[in-house]
Amino acid sequence: MSRYIGISLNDDYTCICINDKTISTYYPTVIARDKKDDIWTIGEAAYKSTLAGSGVIVDKLLSLIEKNGTATIARVKYHAVDILAHYFHELLGKDNIKADEDLVAITIRKPSREVVGRIKEALIRAGVHEDNIFILSHTESFAHFVLDQDPNLYNRMVGMFELNNQCLYYYEMHVSRGTRRYVMVAHEAEEEAFNLDILKTASGGKIADKILSTVAERVMGKNYYSSIFLSGRGFQDTNFATNFMNYICKKRRVLIEPGMFAIGAEIYVKNKSEGKGEEYMILCDTRSKSDVSVKVVVNEKVESLPIVRAGEPWMDTCSSYDMILDNQDFIDFHVTSITKPQRPLRLRMMLDTFPERENRTTKVRMTTEFRDADTLRVTVKDLGFGDIFPASDKEIVEEIDLSDK
Repeated sequence: MSRYIGISLNDDYTCICINDKTISTYYPTVIARDKKDDIWTIGEAAYKSTLAGSGVIVDKLLSLIEKNGTATIARVKYHAVDILAHYFHELLGKDNIKADEDLVAITIRKPSREVVGRIKEALIRAGVHEDNIFILSHTESFAHFVLDQDPNLYNRMVGMFELNNQCLYYYEMHVSRGTRRYVMVAHEAEEEAFNLDILKTASGGKIADKILSTVAERVMGKNYYSSIFLSGRGFQDTNFATNFMNYICKKRRVLIEPGMFAIGAEIYVKNKSEGKGEEYMILCDTRSKSDVSVKVVVNEKVESLPIVRAGEPWMDTCSSYDMILDNQDFIDFHVTSITKPQRPLRLRMMLDTFPERENRTTKVRMTTEFRDADTLRVTVKDLGFGDIFPASDKEIVEEIDLSDK
């Protein structure tokens, strides 16, 4: 039987949700190896083995994978991917579960190509099939979670506060029901983050309540919300935050789900497996926010060749096309932002440094790949024209800014 698994990976704690939209479990993101034997433990068990003197512990695993660092345990140097693979192996219980049946979505705060590649490699080593691995951002996981709720909860703006150790973020989601239905999701870090240990005392709880109330008043202002969500370990108990709760609950529905990101990831991977399409186009830090096309001529007819479609995961979006230049030394791009369709951009990439040849005797290869969420890198290479006009292999590289400015 397949397991649908959502995992929220952070330096402090890992939250995992398996086959259930209502139950998530937290584990400290630490791993320990026995000093003598090749035995690994994670979470609280790792702390216990270290306190007993039998294990050597490694923490901050996400930072380790981001830095592509190493750790030495019992005189053996392990690379970050090796350590994370052992962590996933224990977290998923791979000694007891058939590996290729799991479908796993990992959510992290700031995905990049390098980090995503290392996490995927670690999961593969842990026994998860490559085709069953998906990497999301926390922002996208938040969107999947909200869109799985009652539509009345997101018929206007939706806000969300995430509170973890030394981590306070505010998220905002806007829903558009126009010709192209989409949701725009963004987040920002708040400088007022604090250590959750202060919640252990009454005076510390009052300080935390004051901080949260100040942030809420600033970021929410007079905006109208369908609902406010609270996520993270800091909101497992809200008794300390009386003033904050009173403020956000005024004429608004407030829902608390500490494991929201893991549950959102589980919802995503389950819908993906069952072939359910997305009712709304999601525009966020892991999805393209614009349509990009190139003007071409096919069978003497001018057409638009789609290069990028809004809503696609930008890390998985790349293209390669061979074209023959016909009375031109340029390529025209058409960029349309989904949120500002009335202001399309027309951009021209000049190819005038390529060798001069007779018309229709220059073949070029255009490849596109995202450098990050807002930057599309375009590479055009001269292929010549068979044996008649040998390729110069000259390349021209330019970047298209897709950010909404």
